Formats: sequence, structure tokens, C-alpha cells
Amino acid sequence: MMSDFARVEHRPSLVLAGLRETIDPAVGNADVWESVLNTVKLAGFSTEDTQQVAIIFGANMRQEFDYMAGLVVNSRDNAQALGLNAAEVPAGDYAIVDVRGPAPLASMTGLDYLLGTFLPERALTASGPALEVYGPGDTSSENYMMQVWVPVKAL
Repeated sequence: MMSDFARVEHRPSLVLAGLRETIDPAVGNADVWESVLNTVKLAGFSTEDTQQVAIIFGANMRQEFDYMAGLVVNSRDNAQALGLNAAEVPAGDYAIVDVRGPAPLASMTGLDYLLGTFLPERALTASGPALEVYGPGDTSSENYMMQVWVPVKAL
């Protein structure tokens, strides 16, 4: 379910340690998350207090999309130490919406709202790939809370 609280905020840069795969929407992204979390655990690190973030890259003609599941780390070196790829999320202005519900559906709903309603109403356009910023808890719960971020610039 959509919250009424969407806004634009300036956010600092982030470095993610993760894995990037092409996702078939019919199959979902659970496998890539499992691979990331298992890789981190095998490297001897805990994921308990680590922010989980995904980058959603554009879809192809078959509606498959590139997706990078990852954890926020301090540097590219930290990502390499975990045996994962590094991606840098630049500092900048992001349209952010809080969403409630099971993660895949809530994320899609939030992204649709930002791109289809929030940005056009404010004369903004997306300037890069969207992010899913996960909160604590059960991602399949009806009460699960997360955020969707879209980098923006004026039209």
C-alpha cells in the first residue's frame, strides 16, 4: 500500500557490495539475494546491522531487468574483501517514497507512483536507476516497510 509521504531529499553517495543479474519477473529476485547473503556469511561477516539496497536497471524487450542486490559498505575494497562486486550510488537529489507491504509488490507500486505521478507533477525526471532500500523485518509481511528512491533532475 502506498503511503502519502513522498519527497525529494539530497542523499550522500553509497558504495554497495553485491551481485548483478538479469531477472525474469516471473521468477523474481530471491536467488540473487540468497547468493549475496551466503557470500557475505561465507566471508565471515554478519549482515545483521547492514543496510540492504538494490539497484534496478532498465528492462529489456522481454521485460527482464538488470538487478543488483547488495549491502552498503565503506569502500570498493570492502566489497572485494567480501568477494562481491562494487557499485557506487552517487550523491544527489532523490525522489523517495515509503511503501508498505510485501517487498516485490510494494517496490513496484512505489516505483510506478514515483515515475507516473510524483515526478511528472513536480516537473522532474529520473536521472538514473531506481533503488530499493530495505528496512528490517519480514519482506513478505503485509506490514513490511521499505523505501524506493529515484535519482531526479528538473525537466
